[in-house]
Amino acid sequence: MALPSFTTTCGFAGSTAARYASQPLLGKLVWQEAPATGVASTNVAPDINDASGAAIFRVRASVDSWLSYGKSPNSAGSVRVAIPANVDCDLYPEVGDKFMWQAA
Repeated sequence: MALPSFTTTCGFAGSTAARYASQPLLGKLVWQEAPATGVASTNVAPDINDASGAAIFRVRASVDSWLSYGKSPNSAGSVRVAIPANVDCDLYPEVGDKFMWQAA
């Protein structure tokens, strides 16, 4: 089975108070989603966890892509990040943030 063009996994990677000491390793997984291009995710970044800290979005794309995240993401807008093909990128969303992507 082929992987989707774009996938995001949400999980916890450490405390927000000690991100400088945290490693970009996923521990507790929360959800995974691979929406169509230009469609906001249905899942959101969860509340901060007392034991695990703040959640991260780990994204991976099979093509160079643009990603936007926030309460109302817009991957065609001016506030977005470039995601290179076939590279894992870790992002620190705020609680309740969604994401949207599109091919570059």
